[in-house]
Amino acid sequence: MTPEPLLSVGLFVYNGGAFIKESLESLLQQTFRDFELIISDNGSTDRTQEICEQYARADSRIRYYRQPVNMGAGWNIRRVFELGHGQYFKWAACDDLCSPDFFMKCIDPLRRDSSLVLTYSRTRVIDQRGNFIENYDWPMRTDSDDPVIRYRDTLLNDHMCYQIFGVMRRDALLQLPPQGSYVNSDGILLSQLSFLGKFYEVPEYIFTSRRHQAQSSKTVPVRVKGRRFRLTDRFCTLPCPEWWDPQKATRVTFPEWRQLQEQILAIVNAPIAPRQKVQAFALLAPWIVKHFRRMMKDLVVAADQVLYNVQMSRLSAKTDLKEVEGKSA
Repeated sequence: MTPEPLLSVGLFVYNGGAFIKESLESLLQQTFRDFELIISDNGSTDRTQEICEQYARADSRIRYYRQPVNMGAGWNIRRVFELGHGQYFKWAACDDLCSPDFFMKCIDPLRRDSSLVLTYSRTRVIDQRGNFIENYDWPMRTDSDDPVIRYRDTLLNDHMCYQIFGVMRRDALLQLPPQGSYVNSDGILLSQLSFLGKFYEVPEYIFTSRRHQAQSSKTVPVRVKGRRFRLTDRFCTLPCPEWWDPQKATRVTFPEWRQLQEQILAIVNAPIAPRQKVQAFALLAPWIVKHFRRMMKDLVVAADQVLYNVQMSRLSAKTDLKEVEGKSA
């Protein structure tokens, strides 16, 4: 019987053909070899399937799964975790890169220190051609022994959530609800993790994030793409709800209010002392002040979403009527 790998890497992808080959090479060339690579393809329509199947045939560590339709990033993120077996877990995107020693330098601290639940490195940012843009260095106190301080910095520090692509303890993730299909669910997961243990940052730029026009943060809602009468051109924080779940393209959502709800639940369910929960709840006040304008924008966006749905419903009814009239003529 083949022993379970120490590390499971879950790569979730939809139409990643432009960059996935380079990403796969960076993962397969790691100096740490005891890992499995799970690829879940969300019904890609480009060369993603061809590329992934080619790599899967060449390397037995790869397991490739393909969905017939795009189920949304939220579903796919949960799927790759569910398929993993390792003691440690890492999410991977199809356009990011890891230096050859990334796995080793993230796993070693987890082996040495049982108080750690997540390790990650500093981030280097490149463009779509691989040209250097910047070193993203954003200090956070998530290595504190105090869970309230750790939580504060995941909550109030405007970070980019790059920690989500670090290496985590699987048993810690299993203590939490599965990552949701809503805006900033990765940030919520980091907040939840901060109550369970410390994060460790490898002080080297050995993770690379790529910025390009097809990335998730460039995805805009369907309702703002066409010409129509509208109440506002605004939309919520990117990636938009339908990137997380395509079924939300016509749903009325309140992303900022949902984040507040999830933060409250995170504190309620946190394994910390009552006094610390009170301190954590107090941190929501400055969060609300900071996000108040976005929360009000949610209301305007929701009203425009309702208007869009009505307009699309009427347009669909007119189209159906014309088709019926055409067939009867």
